[in-house]
Amino acid sequence: MNSTFILLILAAGLGGVNNAMNTANTPAHANQTGQIKAEKPIWIDKHNGRRYPLPNSVGGKPASFYLNNPKVSPLAKALYKSLFRPSDNDSTTQLLALVTTKNQEIRPFYRWCLDFTIAISDGALGEYPGKPALAYATTFPLEFFDYMDKDPSGQRYKRWVEIIAYSGLDNYDKAHPKIIETISADMTAKCQSCNSTTRARIKSFAKSVAAAAISQ
Repeated sequence: MNSTFILLILAAGLGGVNNAMNTANTPAHANQTGQIKAEKPIWIDKHNGRRYPLPNSVGGKPASFYLNNPKVSPLAKALYKSLFRPSDNDSTTQLLALVTTKNQEIRPFYRWCLDFTIAISDGALGEYPGKPALAYATTFPLEFFDYMDKDPSGQRYKRWVEIIAYSGLDNYDKAHPKIIETISADMTAKCQSCNSTTRARIKSFAKSVAAAAISQ
């Protein structure tokens, strides 16, 4: 066996080892093209251990846009990072009130904070999201309906209606007609140029809240 033949055998052996090492070091979540799939972040509720998937983007912008934005409240960032859990305290009130900010650029992130809080609400926490949810719906009716429409299952709309009926009507006469009249008037006042379809949706929403309030 000459030296050239021995070198060829050694080269072949080393190539096989390298291929094996490369295969072993390839991440399990990498696809066949070598691209790594982004894993969806998870929010874990420290109170009960429940796990909730977090969005990678909010309002058409990556979550990092808000997390790196100095104008966004540290409380909102802490919620997304699982460093803050809404509960019956002033910090929660402060965070949820931000949903009606006039800053259109970061308002979607505060809306997500409110929507997420509604989703995890139980017990005492349920007393907090109703008022800011109603304030958002009556201040930005077109935005509100657009956001509801992004969930084709209708579950988001159902949750918002129920939480508003539960904890958002403190300043309203809970008589059925009065609820409908007040919510409709408040939303229509912020939607002067709305077409008949949107005005009908406003009335329907007000009726849904009133019906939910009566049944509670």
